[in-house]
Amino acid sequence: MAFSNISNLPLGTFLQIAFSEGLRNQLSNDYRDWDVIKQKKVGNPEGRETRFLFKTGNGPARVQSRNPNFTSTFPTAQRLSASEKTAVAKEIDATIELDYNLWKRLSISGDVKYADNLAAEIEATQIVTKRYLAASLYKDGTGVVGQVLSAADDTALDQVVVTLNSDDDARGHVGFFEYDDLLLPYNLDGTADNPTVTGTFYAYKVTDRSRKNNTVTLKPVDAGENFLPLTASSLDADDVFYRVGQPTIPDLTAPIAEYGTITEEPVGLESLAASDGRTVHSIVMSGSTAGSSVDAEGAQIDVTHIEEGMNDMKIRVGESAYKWTKMSMCPEAHSAFIESRETDRRFQSIEDNKRGLKMFAYQHRNDLLEVYASEYIPKKRVYMLPEEKSGAGKVLEFHGTDFEPVKAPNGSEFLLKAGASGYERRIQSFLECYAVMICKHPAAILQIHDFEI
Repeated sequence: MAFSNISNLPLGTFLQIAFSEGLRNQLSNDYRDWDVIKQKKVGNPEGRETRFLFKTGNGPARVQSRNPNFTSTFPTAQRLSASEKTAVAKEIDATIELDYNLWKRLSISGDVKYADNLAAEIEATQIVTKRYLAASLYKDGTGVVGQVLSAADDTALDQVVVTLNSDDDARGHVGFFEYDDLLLPYNLDGTADNPTVTGTFYAYKVTDRSRKNNTVTLKPVDAGENFLPLTASSLDADDVFYRVGQPTIPDLTAPIAEYGTITEEPVGLESLAASDGRTVHSIVMSGSTAGSSVDAEGAQIDVTHIEEGMNDMKIRVGESAYKWTKMSMCPEAHSAFIESRETDRRFQSIEDNKRGLKMFAYQHRNDLLEVYASEYIPKKRVYMLPEEKSGAGKVLEFHGTDFEPVKAPNGSEFLLKAGASGYERRIQSFLECYAVMICKHPAAILQIHDFEI
C-alpha cells in the first residue's frame, strides 16, 4: 500500500506546512586563495595595460683582472640588460538574476520563515566570483578547465564519465571543475566537439567529480539547462573543456605567442612561474627570467626535491631580498608530507594559542614555510611563494578593482530583463571588475613538478 499523506484526509489541507529557515548549503564556500590574492594587491589597473621594466643582467664582463706589470687596456664596458614588459588587464563580469514576482511577494510577506532570495543570490554571486578568482591564481591563461584522458558514455543515465589527463604537461585539473558549471568540449585546435543528443545541445553540466579517481561526470543540457538524452559524447583523448561564454577559444596545436593575451582569462602561476620558454606579459620564461623549477621526473615527492629547489632558487635570487613563507600544494600532497613530518625534523608543528594558529611548516635555513593546501592546485604542482622583506616589494602583484555594479550615474543596480517580445518579469544586476596578476621576479617562485604522491 502506497504512503498517504495526512493532506488526503477531509480538511487535511487546513494543517499548515512548516518550513525550516534558511538554505541548507551542500557546496564548498571556501575561497582561501582569494585571501592570498588580496595580500598581493598593490593597486587598481590605471589604464588598459601595465608596463614595467625587467633587469636581466648586470654586465659582469665589465670587470676583469689585469697584470700590474704590463700596460693593458681597461675591459670593454658592458651595460646592464633591461627590457620593457606589458601586462594587459582582463575584465571579469558576473550577473545576478531572479524572478521579480517572487522577490516582490517575499518582500511584502513579512514572514521571516521565507529566505530572502535576493540576499541568497547576492551571497552566491560573491562566493562563485571569489572561487573563480581563487582558481585563476593557478591557471595558465588559456581558460582550459581540464583535458580528457578517456571518456565512458552511460546512455542509460544520459551522462559521460570523463577521466582527466594528469600528465605533467596536461592543462587544467579536477579541482577546476565546479558542481553545476556549464562547459563546452573542444578539440585541441579550437574546433567544437559536441555530442550527439536528442534536442539542441547547449553545454555539459557538471553533476559529479571525484578527486580520488580524477574523474568528472557530465550531462548534456539545452539552453534552459534541461537534461538531454545522450546518444554519444564523441569525446577523444586530449579534448579540452572550456567554460560556457569564453569568447576566445585558442588553437592549442599551434605555438602560443603570448599567454597574457591568448584569451580573456586571467593568467596564474602555471604561466607566471613557468620555466619552459613560454612568453607571458612579454617575459620569455627561460634563462634569468624563468621561474625556479625542480623536475622530479616521475619520482615520489619528498624533502630532497624541496632542498634541491630551495637551494638553487636562493642562489639565483639571493637570500637577502625575500623571505619564503608558504609552500602551497594540493591536499593529497599535503597528506603525504604529514607522513614525512614524523621522520624529518625540518617539518615542524606550529601552534599559536594567542592567534589560534595551528599548522605544520618546513624549515629551510632562515625561512619557515607554512605547508598550505588548496583544492585548486593541480596534483602535479608544488609552489614555494615568497614575501618581500623591507623595501623589496611584492613578487606577485595583483592589480585589480573590486566587483562593482554596472549602472548609469545615480541609476538603479537592478533592471528588468529584456526578452525577445518585451521585458520579462525578471530583474538582473550586472557586476564587473578589472584585474591582472604580475610576477616581477619569476625566479623567486619555486615550482616542483612531475612527481608522484
